[in-house]
Amino acid sequence: MRLVIISCLWIGSHCIGQKSTIQEMKEVVISYSLDTILSSNEWESLDSDDIQGLQANDAGDLIQKLTSTSIKSYGGLGGLKTVSSRGLGASHSAIVADGFSIQNTQNGQVNLGQIHADNIQQIIGGTNQSVSLMLPISAQVSGSQFSMETFENHFGNNGLQFRIIGKQGSFNQLGSYGTMKYSNKKFLMSAHGSYRKTNGSYPYTIQNGSQTIEDFRLNNDYEDHTWGFTSGFKGRRSFFRLGFLQKNFDQGVPGAVILYNSSADERLTSSDNSIFGDYTTKGNSTNFRAFFKLNENQLHYRDPNFLNTDGGISDMYKNRSLQVGANLVKKFHDQFKVNLGLEQIQSQLTVDNPNFARPIRAHHYGLIGADYEFANKMNLKLEISSQFINENNLNGMSAINRFRLNPFVKWSSKEYNFKFIQEFWYRSSFRMPSFNELYYNNIGNTSLLPEDAHQINYGWSIYPIHSKNYQLFVRQNFYTNFVSNKIVAIPTKNLFIWSMQNVENARILGTDIKIGSHWNISKNIKTKIDVNYSYQSAVDISEKSSPTYGDQIAYIPLHTGNVDLSVIYKSIGIRFSNYALSSRYALNENIEENKVNGFIISTLSTYYTWNTKQSHSITLRFTIKNLLNESYAFVRSFMMPQRNYLIVLKYAFN
Repeated sequence: MRLVIISCLWIGSHCIGQKSTIQEMKEVVISYSLDTILSSNEWESLDSDDIQGLQANDAGDLIQKLTSTSIKSYGGLGGLKTVSSRGLGASHSAIVADGFSIQNTQNGQVNLGQIHADNIQQIIGGTNQSVSLMLPISAQVSGSQFSMETFENHFGNNGLQFRIIGKQGSFNQLGSYGTMKYSNKKFLMSAHGSYRKTNGSYPYTIQNGSQTIEDFRLNNDYEDHTWGFTSGFKGRRSFFRLGFLQKNFDQGVPGAVILYNSSADERLTSSDNSIFGDYTTKGNSTNFRAFFKLNENQLHYRDPNFLNTDGGISDMYKNRSLQVGANLVKKFHDQFKVNLGLEQIQSQLTVDNPNFARPIRAHHYGLIGADYEFANKMNLKLEISSQFINENNLNGMSAINRFRLNPFVKWSSKEYNFKFIQEFWYRSSFRMPSFNELYYNNIGNTSLLPEDAHQINYGWSIYPIHSKNYQLFVRQNFYTNFVSNKIVAIPTKNLFIWSMQNVENARILGTDIKIGSHWNISKNIKTKIDVNYSYQSAVDISEKSSPTYGDQIAYIPLHTGNVDLSVIYKSIGIRFSNYALSSRYALNENIEENKVNGFIISTLSTYYTWNTKQSHSITLRFTIKNLLNESYAFVRSFMMPQRNYLIVLKYAFN
């Protein structure tokens, strides 16, 4: 399993630093407005109250609370963390922050452990292309989208605002976050910075046959700092934003426990720099957005004990990309509108190793769609998107160019005074192999075919009870996905030489259900209960003669679920959160030797808020994670932390 880390190293993975979330203290009391529930009806979402209560380490800890998602975390602190939705791979999921895509053409997936949770105010997950027509087309046509809104990058009318957070936790975790934002009806100016550090040496317990092994995680130290600023101008019907963000990481790279490297010799340092901007106009009949993002990621991986003729590995990677695009939504009358979109992403990878490929990719997107509403009760949406990928390798053989047309169809209806909603949709999507999958030494295969996916979904939601003091919401989806040419990594000579191959066909059948209840027991006491459950049967149906035919695809669990309870009494709050994951398999062959045990992880968090004069507030929060001291792993042999603690002190102005 250590090779999993090596093959994904170029992400620049970092360890988890435990975090709190940012919001105005006057919003600490949970809001039970109908608007919040309506957003949960059409999309999977977490609002600012949920995020603050969860005290998530990073964006991955938040996304795993959504239905039909699977997180792969390679050892907690210092480990890579990715997400897949509805059985599709991580590269099928688009991650968007404040309307700008977070991308990595080198490895095709985003490390959620690198996305701080301190400033996230909302996360919306979608698979039906309903999150926003103003998102980049590359995100809209992905198999799923996870869109985040941060404190620093959106307009408001609150004037000057401050947020300062200090954190201390188990394993010598230290963290700080500070931001200042000024926003009114016309201007936005914000600046923020954060710092996290830990030695990452946490205890673990693992069962090896009849033997129980107890030890400490080594080579897992971690340090990062992030800073950025955003400015903007808002007119009567338009706004403009321009921002910069820099992230820097320095960490050890721990291996699998069974192949444990205790010499602390593998190091990973990386930096990520982004400049982004957009211009948006919103009119009575026309909405328009144009945007750009320039990104450079530098990664340096060192392993002085790797057995090769050079006496180790010391490679520097630079992955540059430029993303530009525009979206237009034109309403011709109240029932009919048309949306158009164009986008281009230019990517280039350079390496100081002369034997490595020098790939350049131009990825072109186009989209046209129509939306018609019948009698304010039924809606029909039709879209077709195009993608053309031009591939050029300056140092060796190039992968061939690709072109796809992908349709999307959605029908929905609203009945019983909008209390019962149902929808049916179909989408076709595909994802291009990453640079590593095509070109990386001893791994890449330039003949790889893109993954093609066909998704079908039927869902319904209902509000059986909705009153001033009590609300109940239920939603369920049934879905099936068919994936052709699924890309997998197959080991060959040894753990450092793998072969990238296509699995011909995979079939995914699933359902998820979510129940939410908000109850205002009295003026001072409020409760909130959220329960969700997901079932995903994702099996290989390529060849009946294969030993893996009909077996569950590696690391996709059959069952996942969350049970969360929040209680608020005046300025005191408590949240009890539970996450359950069933057993799964480390390889596609479902035999006992490949089985990874399931687990249930509980987190208990409590806080108290002091509200002072002139909109000042102080919040003290104490969190116990892995309350029952469970020994568990998302990925076999990459053990997660056992019981640990976090203390957070937050000061907020306005």
